[in-house]
Amino acid sequence: MPQSDIATIQTIDKMFNAQSIAVIGASNNPAKYGYMTLESMIKGGYKGKIYPINPKGGEIMGLRAYTSLKELPEVPDAAVIMIPVDLVPDVIKEAGEMGIPGVAITSAGFSEVGRSDIEEEIATLARAHNIRIIGPNIEGFIYFPNRLHAQFFPIVQHSGGLATMTQSGSLTNGLLGWANDDGIGISACINLGNQLDICESDFLGFLARDDNTSAVIVHLEGVKDGRRFIQAMDQISGKKPVVILKTGKSEEGKKSVASHTASLAGSNEIFNAVCRQFGVIVVRDVQSLFDYGKTLSLMPQTRGNRVLIISSSGGLGVLAVDEAELNGLSIPKISESVEGELKSLDFANPLGSMNNPIDLATIWTDEFEKVALIADRHNLADIFLFNFGDPIPGAADMLIRLSGKIKARIIVSYMGGEMEEKKDRPKLHKAGIPVLPTPERAIRTLGAVVKFSKWKKRRSQRQRINYMIPKREYAGASVFIPEYQAADLLEKYNIHYPIHGLATTCEEAVQLAEKMDYPVVLKIVSPDIPHKSDAGGVAVNLKNKNDLCRAFSAILTRVAKTAPTAVIDGMLMCKQAENGMEVIVGALDDPVFGPTIMFGLGGIYAEIFGDVVFRILPLTLDNAREMIRETKAYEMLSGARNQKALALDKLADLLVRVSEMIVENPDILELDLNPVRVYEKSILCLDARIVKCK
Repeated sequence: MPQSDIATIQTIDKMFNAQSIAVIGASNNPAKYGYMTLESMIKGGYKGKIYPINPKGGEIMGLRAYTSLKELPEVPDAAVIMIPVDLVPDVIKEAGEMGIPGVAITSAGFSEVGRSDIEEEIATLARAHNIRIIGPNIEGFIYFPNRLHAQFFPIVQHSGGLATMTQSGSLTNGLLGWANDDGIGISACINLGNQLDICESDFLGFLARDDNTSAVIVHLEGVKDGRRFIQAMDQISGKKPVVILKTGKSEEGKKSVASHTASLAGSNEIFNAVCRQFGVIVVRDVQSLFDYGKTLSLMPQTRGNRVLIISSSGGLGVLAVDEAELNGLSIPKISESVEGELKSLDFANPLGSMNNPIDLATIWTDEFEKVALIADRHNLADIFLFNFGDPIPGAADMLIRLSGKIKARIIVSYMGGEMEEKKDRPKLHKAGIPVLPTPERAIRTLGAVVKFSKWKKRRSQRQRINYMIPKREYAGASVFIPEYQAADLLEKYNIHYPIHGLATTCEEAVQLAEKMDYPVVLKIVSPDIPHKSDAGGVAVNLKNKNDLCRAFSAILTRVAKTAPTAVIDGMLMCKQAENGMEVIVGALDDPVFGPTIMFGLGGIYAEIFGDVVFRILPLTLDNAREMIRETKAYEMLSGARNQKALALDKLADLLVRVSEMIVENPDILELDLNPVRVYEKSILCLDARIVKCK
């Protein structure tokens, strides 16, 4: 990790574990944020020294108030600033001169309302005085291990492993409210705001190293530095689960460019691809963000994906089964011998079903426990889902006791439990057993746990690579390079292209065709015609001299109509390739994340079906194989419906070679290899479109 990033993480650690803190803008007025924040610190149980700062001095909430930072008896470890915007620069300068390492600016009224000028002034002062900034325009932060509640509200009531990070103050409050109601412990609560200085990637770097954090949930509107974000994902993903909700998913992030790759690459598609590449779980709503984060903080891993459902209601069991297949979970059948053993138990209601899902039709905890012990002894599943559709007296005590006896992990869906459920839920969470309110939410959450478990196992076996490649700088002007030059570049990276040559006349084309033998393909070569087929600039299956000459003349006639001002360099003559399955391989320079690669179903179907996936570069062979498996095209490539399997290994190798080419040639802005034809033992690139910066 770069030294600057380490220094930032050390500053966050100093602020979160501050032994003394200044509250600039502290107030005796309960309606002011300066009062609310100071009250949160005191009621939250912070044991360090608190220094209220108010120009009037005096006393605030029983603490001596100082008129300025310079009046303090010591240099505090951190400061929270809650004063009018125009006064903030002077305070930043004063804090920097004192040597305060970092401040959190909760004041609003900066770039979010058009005052970028004052943000720039603050940033300049902070750099000059070596002081780091969280915010501005935030509620503050909470670090529960230090009992430091440096924000307006609410006060966290339980210690635990879940860290929250959001760009919305209201979302911060809502998530903490849910956590308090559920009895879920919080390690840290971070509000990002405008991210003038310290950003989401810096906090992720800190949380990756924080022994008090076991899972992280994140709400983002955007990423400040794409490559720094990638580095943070790489650091944290092998250690602890991260769940992200990204808002702002509109199509405005798409660039208006000529290549297939860029037209298929909306900003959200690439963001999701980055998350998949590093095992980060992306959700679509706040409810899932909390559900997944809560469960992963309590149960970050499982042995496998087999789920045994034990219900007090048959209907709830069916709901769970219907959702399981959609989330990659297996519902194993119970053998006749085990089913017989279960039926031999003395149940209050003998009408229940002993198949998976098991319907006990009972509210007696001893019956649930007996079934679970037998099931675990026979290793029926990796996870037991207890579906409670009624109040189950003593359920929490039974499950806590059971969790110490069995190998399988336990999760609970408690629906219709009324006061029993409200009483048991915090108790179960404290014991590390997640509780969800419906079977569907429980199953979807289990899917996330299984997904992260698989990722962590794969991650431990992967090669480590450096993702901090230099950012590409160019003025914005770009040019398409001729296809024959693109083909030459491909050959340098052992990416095979058909036998070819450039002809400027029909006679030259005939000479080339006779050397490579018919049939041949003819393609217009012009920097002004990126999509040759659309302009009528392609002719295929030319079997003799007459076909070739007619096609040569016809292409020039069509292009003259469709692109009358285009500069024509000639015609590219290629040996026609045999039929095969067609895929597309592309690359682009994403404005946020940098060099990115794409793979999917190719030919004319690339944009029609949009069956494509993305990864950021550099690309490992494992990444390449995952990309191929994620597409619908994979079934056809691997030999579906008794078809012969195609050259998947060579295709994965091609993706890695394209990755190497893009990384080593930073002037390449966009690339389309479409189609790439895949055969049983080989692959062949039939068309190459490359955009370079001038």
